[in-house]
Amino acid sequence: MNYIKYVCLPMILVIMFLIVCGCEYVEKVVDSHDASPLESSQLKVTMIYPNDCVGSAAYCDGFHIGVRTAESELGIILTEINGNENDPVATEMLMREAAQNSDLVITAGYQMGDILNRVAPEFPGVKFSIFDVVLDMPNVAAVNYKSNEGSFLVGAIAALKSATGKIGYIGGADVPLLHEFEAGYIAGIREINPMAEIAVEYISLDATGFIQPDRAKEIALAQYAAGVDVIYTAAGGSGQGVLEAAQETQNYIIWVDSNGNGLVPGLVLTSMAKEISGSVQRVIQETIDGNFTAGVRYFGLKDGGVYYAVDEHNMPLLSDDIIEKVEALKEKIITGEIVVPNTITLPRE
Repeated sequence: MNYIKYVCLPMILVIMFLIVCGCEYVEKVVDSHDASPLESSQLKVTMIYPNDCVGSAAYCDGFHIGVRTAESELGIILTEINGNENDPVATEMLMREAAQNSDLVITAGYQMGDILNRVAPEFPGVKFSIFDVVLDMPNVAAVNYKSNEGSFLVGAIAALKSATGKIGYIGGADVPLLHEFEAGYIAGIREINPMAEIAVEYISLDATGFIQPDRAKEIALAQYAAGVDVIYTAAGGSGQGVLEAAQETQNYIIWVDSNGNGLVPGLVLTSMAKEISGSVQRVIQETIDGNFTAGVRYFGLKDGGVYYAVDEHNMPLLSDDIIEKVEALKEKIITGEIVVPNTITLPRE
């Protein structure tokens, strides 16, 4: 009898509560339940992209793959947010909100650097990680890649493969980060062919150049029409426009950030890829293990942070002689015999 009393009494109280307060209020109470012990112990991670860039087969996809892999394999609680390059104030508000609800906030791209520089000091108990930005702060892990080293190697490949001696480069934004790609690429070309004609163009002076594929296609078509037969594009989502131009003219393109060799097999000469996915997972794992490392880190050819991609899609385009020469250059960079520049001289030649 006592057992029945103890079971039934709470049920009666719940029924009376529903009658008095209404179901809608109860639904709100249920929806806002406290996190279970399991949920509380999981790392809460927010990934803030610089824009709506996932799906462009370039920069942001590596981060997306990295955080999603961490979600499935490491058991993190993941939130993904798109920033707005045209509204940095709104993006800064998003980052502050993320900091209030996360253990680790990850972002990427030079356009996010100033925002994080303002937000991170306000949340000393929150860990942040930013990619491709040099930001030395006590609660920020700044992961950078020696893109100039990888670009040097794909520049050498471009020079070895070009039949016209005319080689192009199209960058998204005319900013120092992209100048690193340009500097390495040109140095690699010059290493093979000092007399090569190099066409360098940027889509925009700011980050809007990463979301203008039509303009990128227009520039690429003009370069190809002028005799350029290989274009290296470091332009984020705008690279899709260069890819379309390569298809229409049947000329070569070199992809960037991720392995895009399979996008158009036979025309993607190679890709200057970064190990973004693995780096993202490394930062998350370190945070879970209590080994979060603030400060600036660089990953290059020596540790596999950057590489030129060779697979079944582009292997027929690269002879054994080309691979042998590029591997020799790679070894010289790793040993320090070749020091790859990471800045350009203005005005350009």
